[in-house]
Amino acid sequence: MKTEELDQNMRLVKPESEDGICWYTPGDAPFLVEGFAFFQQEHRYCRLPCELLPKLRDMGRPAVADLGWHTAGGQIRFRSNTGRLYVRAVLNSRCDMHNMTILGQGGFDCYLRREGAEDYVFAGVGRFAVGESEYTSTLWQGGDREWKEWIINFPLYMGVKKVEIGLEEPALVLPAKEHGNAPVAIYGTSIDQGGCASRPGMCPSNQISRSEDRTVYNFGFSGNGWADQILAPVIAGIPGLSLLIVNVEANAGPLGMMDRLYPFLEAVHGTAPALPVLVLSAPLGSLEAYAPDYVRQKDLWREQQRETVKTCRRQGWEQFRFMDGRLLWPGGGDDFIVDDVHPTDLGFYMMVQNLVPVIRRLAV
Repeated sequence: MKTEELDQNMRLVKPESEDGICWYTPGDAPFLVEGFAFFQQEHRYCRLPCELLPKLRDMGRPAVADLGWHTAGGQIRFRSNTGRLYVRAVLNSRCDMHNMTILGQGGFDCYLRREGAEDYVFAGVGRFAVGESEYTSTLWQGGDREWKEWIINFPLYMGVKKVEIGLEEPALVLPAKEHGNAPVAIYGTSIDQGGCASRPGMCPSNQISRSEDRTVYNFGFSGNGWADQILAPVIAGIPGLSLLIVNVEANAGPLGMMDRLYPFLEAVHGTAPALPVLVLSAPLGSLEAYAPDYVRQKDLWREQQRETVKTCRRQGWEQFRFMDGRLLWPGGGDDFIVDDVHPTDLGFYMMVQNLVPVIRRLAV
């Protein structure tokens, strides 16, 4: 017997009717599409400039080009008095990851903030069946007509061909309020991309965006945070950026690429000499408990990063800082891991709680 036959809360419930729902394209005013640094020029849900993608393929980095279409960190923001909220999406393909829910890989979730409130609260996640690449789903149906600020988070490990937002007529829509703080960018690995969050809102970049009231550009490239020098000016050149976090150890370290870190940082500094940069080493996971050789290797990578930042600072780049990733999970991460590597939602939450105070100190 299927679980949904035993527990009604496990059932996939499709919207009964779309009557009275008006559909909007997020790129149209007054909706704001955020987290895609190049959206205003290209109007495509891609984390990298489309003109860069063939260059990446030509230089043997097709994985980065493909991962650029994953929409991690993308958000839709607006204010509305709608009583219901829907999403209609067409994904690039079906969700098929073995260590991540389809809601995290290909779903949208949403947060609301009522008038006068300080914090956003989770309001719902779009649900769809295994194997679907096109779906319509209810995000929220609270029914009240109070004005609220809304954040809709894009999927973490999937491309999005098309998305529409459904509001209950005669709802009004206004632009979201401007952020109180300047943007931050995170460049790194699968963990930064959001693997393996249960839903998009638990990805570190989205948690930081909500709590710190700022746009966070997610340049986590799963398995491919190699400190590719070609990406440095692209990321550092984003207008208004207040901090760049670089977290490449988990990918660059095992591949013997830690020597690529300094050229990457040099290119960042050459593009944006005043930009604060935080080099973040990897936290302790579960492998360290039974792999002493791996512990020694991570100790080496950590010191390589620390020394690289010291080299930068000796050249007068005082805005460069190093953070020991062990501080993200001070007691170790064995209970915060899905599969020896990737965090659970609790693991991501703990990381963000320990990273945010540093962001507040460094972001200009």
